[in-house]
Amino acid sequence: MEQALNYGSYSAYKEMVSELTENLSQLKEYSEDVGLEHTAKSIAETIEKISGERFEVAIVGEFKRGKSTLINALLGQEVLPADVLPATATLNRVTYSETPYVMVEYKTGESERVDIDKLENYVTKLSYESEKTAETVKQATVYYDTDFCKNNVDIIDTPGLNDDEQMTSVTLSILPEIDAAVFVISANSPFSQFEKEFLEKKMLTSDMGRIIFAVNCFGTFSKEDEDRIVETVEKRIGSYVMEKAKLVMGEDSKEFAVYKRKIGKPRVIGVYAKKALMAKESGDAAMLEESNFPTFERALETMLTQERGAITLQILANKIISSGSELINSIILRENALMMETDEFMDKYTAAIEEIDDIRTKKREEFVRINDAANKVFEGLQPILDSYWIQIEETAMKVIDDFPMSADDLKKDKIKIVYSKLTEKIKENIKNKAQIICEQIQNEINVALSDEAERLQSFEDEFFASVSRIQEMFSVAGRHSRNGGVVDQIISVAIGSVGTGGLFIGFREAGIKGALLGGTTGLAGFSATFFALAALIGISAAPVVLCIAAIAGIAGTFTGKLSVDKLLVQERIDKYKAGFKQNVKKQFHEMKISSDFTETVRQQVFAAFQGLKSKIESETEIILLDTQKTLDNLNQLKTEKKNMSDNERDKLQTITEYTGSLLAETYNLHKTLTDNMAV
Repeated sequence: MEQALNYGSYSAYKEMVSELTENLSQLKEYSEDVGLEHTAKSIAETIEKISGERFEVAIVGEFKRGKSTLINALLGQEVLPADVLPATATLNRVTYSETPYVMVEYKTGESERVDIDKLENYVTKLSYESEKTAETVKQATVYYDTDFCKNNVDIIDTPGLNDDEQMTSVTLSILPEIDAAVFVISANSPFSQFEKEFLEKKMLTSDMGRIIFAVNCFGTFSKEDEDRIVETVEKRIGSYVMEKAKLVMGEDSKEFAVYKRKIGKPRVIGVYAKKALMAKESGDAAMLEESNFPTFERALETMLTQERGAITLQILANKIISSGSELINSIILRENALMMETDEFMDKYTAAIEEIDDIRTKKREEFVRINDAANKVFEGLQPILDSYWIQIEETAMKVIDDFPMSADDLKKDKIKIVYSKLTEKIKENIKNKAQIICEQIQNEINVALSDEAERLQSFEDEFFASVSRIQEMFSVAGRHSRNGGVVDQIISVAIGSVGTGGLFIGFREAGIKGALLGGTTGLAGFSATFFALAALIGISAAPVVLCIAAIAGIAGTFTGKLSVDKLLVQERIDKYKAGFKQNVKKQFHEMKISSDFTETVRQQVFAAFQGLKSKIESETEIILLDTQKTLDNLNQLKTEKKNMSDNERDKLQTITEYTGSLLAETYNLHKTLTDNMAV
């Protein structure tokens, strides 16, 4: 296992996942052997979930920054169409297949398999016909035999961010769902106004830790200029990101301090994608190094394996620890119970069942507290919710007040242009304001979830203490295995001086906080902020869509027919703006009545806290149901006066030794993973 701790490469990571999955499969088999059907089922669910996981990397940026060329360089061959004109018009996914082909998924829900050499006819703007076809396509998945995608990595090629507003929205919608993003910037003109505004206003704060900024077309500058460009880009991105985070989290907040430490310096790497592609196609190692592409590839690999992949490894490790602990405890309980006198066993059996009932009662009480915490969070958000429409309206009013106008703008041939520009300006500003407010709401929920997860540790301690008490009820002094070795000694050495029947307590003493919640308590706040909880994404999206719809509606209701001809210029402008404001306020009022933003947020809050309850319910019931079933089976054996056979004792001894050794290794792995995530 020590060698497996080096998981910074795709191959090492895959090997580690495979090893942990095999270990879990063995524990599943052992759990079935001793009758722990709920534990076995839970293990199977974890294995199934992990087996289907793939790393997803989105390539984003303005059009003509070389996104498709960079993807082709990653793949080592020209797979996606690239051109001097804006090319990509749909989302294109590249995934592994020995047989190259394309599956085109249309917006109607239909799909079509096409030859890969016909791809540009479906996904590009390279001709009038292809552009019209692309408008009907939802996504094209390119199946291709490439080493990069053999590593369970899918690449998503996105349309240019400012090429089309609708496609920009599509690109933004997938960012919360992917594992990493590569933001491609041109070295020739780093940071256009659109790129600046995109980072400042459109990119979610929670996305920033998963982005590598690739400054493309290096090799056309001197080394000094390249270093200067990277340094400038780093500083500007860092400034944009931190200013946004301050706005969302609050500069003096604990969350901002953690965010600042975790995000640190933006990952900016200069590359020459076209040169890298040429080098890979020709096998020119020197040219490849000159392109600086290997540095970029290593950074992406590290981000996926050591950062995103660490979460998967931690899930697997935690499942091994919880399932292995339950397995050994079940064996101890079984061996001890069968050595007891029947009357003594029955007394302890009754007490154990009562303890299980008591645990469930305490759990129900804990769920009431979680509901109370959710209510408290929602109540705490009320001031933000009450001021939501006020802030949106104030933002729109300020845009109108600040909008520059002259007497010439009020002429009949100009007024429509002014109207359109002002409407677009309002739309953009209220979208940005809505996103900030919604990110603030999301951050408040994330912080509250983290705090509640920390609070639940007391229940977790109590739960494991109760399970341990059940274990200890059936302890028998001087119990020895058939081979003369003391089973408790095996466990104690494996786990680290845990003691008789104390695996659940040892589980906590080993430093695995938040075992019932996945072993990540203490990191919950950062993880929620850094990766963004999927349940919370709707909070950011819904109000923005509503605001866009409301402002767009102004164009259909505002006539602009104001009697201002006889007024002075400034009075005429003021009158025009006053009329504009009145129409905007009317639209907001109608939208507020027809939609319930507060209810949307309420649903998101309680859905998030329901996730805590569901996780605790499932994890505790796995243990309680299997413990109760073990006790019931033992009760039947005692009633029938049956004893354990020598073969069964040998098998249980083998299971205990294997599981104890596995737990010792996995504790070390879990600690390493947790330490790495905390850095």
